[in-house]
Amino acid sequence: MANQPGVVSGTLVMTVIFTLLFVVPTLGASCTSCTGSANISVSGISLQDIESGNLTAFRSIDPREIGRAMDISGYSYTDLDEISTIVATTQNNETPDTVAAVMSLQTDFVLAMQEANRNLPRFTIPENLTSLPRGSFSHLDRFVYIPSEWDQTGGVDEHCGNCWVWADTGALQLDLAYQKNITDRLSVQYFTSSYHNGTGIWACCGGSPVWFADFYNSTKKAVPWTNANASFVDSRSMCEKGESTAMNASNIQTTPYYPLDQVSALMISTNAKYEERPISNETAVNSIKAALQSGKAVLFIYTPDNWTPMMNFWNNQTEEDIFTPGLTPGSIHNDGGHVMLILGYNDADPENQYWTVLNSWGSSENRPHALFRLNMDFDYSLQNPDGVNSYEFYVLNVTYPEKISLISR
Repeated sequence: MANQPGVVSGTLVMTVIFTLLFVVPTLGASCTSCTGSANISVSGISLQDIESGNLTAFRSIDPREIGRAMDISGYSYTDLDEISTIVATTQNNETPDTVAAVMSLQTDFVLAMQEANRNLPRFTIPENLTSLPRGSFSHLDRFVYIPSEWDQTGGVDEHCGNCWVWADTGALQLDLAYQKNITDRLSVQYFTSSYHNGTGIWACCGGSPVWFADFYNSTKKAVPWTNANASFVDSRSMCEKGESTAMNASNIQTTPYYPLDQVSALMISTNAKYEERPISNETAVNSIKAALQSGKAVLFIYTPDNWTPMMNFWNNQTEEDIFTPGLTPGSIHNDGGHVMLILGYNDADPENQYWTVLNSWGSSENRPHALFRLNMDFDYSLQNPDGVNSYEFYVLNVTYPEKISLISR
């Protein structure tokens, strides 16, 4: 999906993984449980199992380790230009069979991540929020952002695929507002420049809330947007073209910052097929509402089988209109994923109930607040014909030092 903002896992990621499986001689120390020579493994499970279709093996893997294994800077084969050349050559000379092979590998990788994510902790509904009445709720009064700047695209179709960083940074920002009464914009660029050293398989190639949390457990600092060089500049840095960040992390002012203790990603149980247990739509809706009511923003991963309906809706309708997702007749696979931020809901009218969703595609005349309304009434257990979950929902669980303020040294 070269023209879709913020794919969760793009073709470059899949092709580079495939390349690494056969050309990387040894691993460095960045992935603590990776081993092998031309046979990369995570926690004893070979990533070559992705290609072979042995996906259930990944049920035993910590999903954080998959993100760590993708840090090319940790490998002894460090000539990223050569890897980028291999990738570009593969993509520019694709035959129909090659396209099908890459698409299959991409889907298999997402399915492997789904298997690993079974090991994630689940969001637990607080006892006082187990049954919520109909009504409306919004975090927008606590979420500080400038709609025109909440934009990964830079106004162009081909751009950085770091939608996941925007949504996750927003979730971290809102958590800081609720837990510590600090309303400040946090830097998206800090993560984008720093994650995997801003090159190779980096933030613009797509990612996961799990990998986002893992990064902040290492750095333990949230950097304000207003720090020097911390505003977003990587919109035109393309993963598919083998580009690196336009802002070296060393040039970003990291003080002052807000200290963090621990960050983890929790999945909200909404998909009965995936969870392999009964979960009604009503239960799924109440779980998301409870997460919002508990002071969390909800990360929404949307992976349709066809992006055209959503793009037509986004470009041609208004912030008062409601988008209803679903499958396209005749589809055979997913069309790539995108991560957005649910900041509220309104289900007072059973005929017009919706989630309030903040997108990372900036503002426009028809969307001055960069928002859209997502119909609540859809199948939360829906999967694409290839088995990829159509919808996933997460929250971030964050703990802070007892006393928190901007640290300037």
